[in-house]
Amino acid sequence: MSDRAAAEIASSVLADFEIISPDKASDVIDRSKIRRETYKYQESIRDESANSLVDLNGLYFAGRKDKTLIQEDVAGRFHRRTVVEEHVSLVQEPGSAYLGHVAPGRSNAVSIKQSILEFFEGRNINVQNLAVVGCDGTAVNTGRKGGVMRLLEEHFKRPMHWFVCLLHSNELPLRHLFEHLDGSTSGPRSYSGEIGTLLQQCDKMPVVEFQRIECDLPVLPESVAHDLSTDQRYLYDMMCHAVASGQCNDVLSYRNPGNLVMSRWLTMANRVLRLYVSTMKPNDTLMIVTEFVLKVYAPVWFRIKANPSSKDGPRHLWMLTNKSRYLREDLKDVIDPVIQRNAFYAHPENLLLAMMTDERKHIRELGLRRLMRARASKKLQKVIRVFAIPTLQFDAADYIDLIDWQSCELTEPPLTKDVTDTDLEQLVHSGDSPVISFPRFPCHTQAVERCVKAVTEASTSVVGAQARDGFIRARFIARKIMPTFETKSDFRTE
Repeated sequence: MSDRAAAEIASSVLADFEIISPDKASDVIDRSKIRRETYKYQESIRDESANSLVDLNGLYFAGRKDKTLIQEDVAGRFHRRTVVEEHVSLVQEPGSAYLGHVAPGRSNAVSIKQSILEFFEGRNINVQNLAVVGCDGTAVNTGRKGGVMRLLEEHFKRPMHWFVCLLHSNELPLRHLFEHLDGSTSGPRSYSGEIGTLLQQCDKMPVVEFQRIECDLPVLPESVAHDLSTDQRYLYDMMCHAVASGQCNDVLSYRNPGNLVMSRWLTMANRVLRLYVSTMKPNDTLMIVTEFVLKVYAPVWFRIKANPSSKDGPRHLWMLTNKSRYLREDLKDVIDPVIQRNAFYAHPENLLLAMMTDERKHIRELGLRRLMRARASKKLQKVIRVFAIPTLQFDAADYIDLIDWQSCELTEPPLTKDVTDTDLEQLVHSGDSPVISFPRFPCHTQAVERCVKAVTEASTSVVGAQARDGFIRARFIARKIMPTFETKSDFRTE
């Protein structure tokens, strides 16, 4: 809220307790006092974070160009104006703790890498145990020779796990399929095709009788379901179940499916389903896209939310390839190259992590033996391996068969480097339950995206990197203190 509104609320509370009155005005809280205390508090938590020791095991990051307030000295007078500035948000994993944000001078990989390293040097951050880097799948981050992740490996002179966001990877096949069938976008919030044009006004169309379509949605744990946003809950609780059952009630028909934005394909999926239940005779394009949302996009999306650990990443990738095999050959030719380009979890290092934590004993034994073989050949490796995505086998019957192991170079996962050979030998002959565990690094970057949103809000509210950092940290602390709930039954104090 604004400083003026906060001052009015605080003074009203003091008046209710008769602490202030017209003849006792010294304790009245005005907006200047609110602003001074806000700055003091933000400075204190910023200094506290700067002085605290951080032992970094995993770094997740994401960037965005924000409209940013700056202050300039023009002829002895200070003026504010807005410029566009690149900001990269940094998050510590596991735990999804906000580390800070940096403003690289340019948007290329070298500038981003250098700004991250300078951030580490300027803060009390120990990177000796840094073994995991996570981000989205853009080329500036994941380039095998010049991406940010590769440059960080070369700087620290050791390989790291590449955990690239699976939620982004799950959106790309839907995006390419829709653009192939209906045409490309005509702006940041509009499409050029027939279906894309109707999506902008589908929420105002009446619901008609429609044909039900099967949808295999996973059952979400209560903690995950409670964490869903309004748009995500719309897709899960309402629209997918409505289309799968063949009935859409009045409450759902009046709900907002979310704004149509090119960067948010979940709301586009919401609008596709909303358009489907309002179309008496859907054409082939609408039927194909609707079926893809219900049979592939939504099940994989919520499976990732239900099992967000990076060790489950290869299983999610296999689920994406397996569920999309029902498409016609010409449509598979559209989405298969997209899946192949973003199949980072098919790398042998990530597959080995999944195999060693598999519930099936023979899969764990197979994974552990392959890991020991990779460790034995490690002595022959003189340089850091290049993280190359292997060729996918789309007809694989299980996630362990996603690649041809004989044609791939086996390298040890960085997270297993501290496990001794003796322990690995014992693990091969372990019982029926998994006996090796790893930190729960997420296979998506939603925690980073929340920080990106906070940085964007701070960029238009305060001036300067330090003020932005204090603004963001204060907001995150406030969100932990203040409960958020839609109904009385949702009220939580923690």
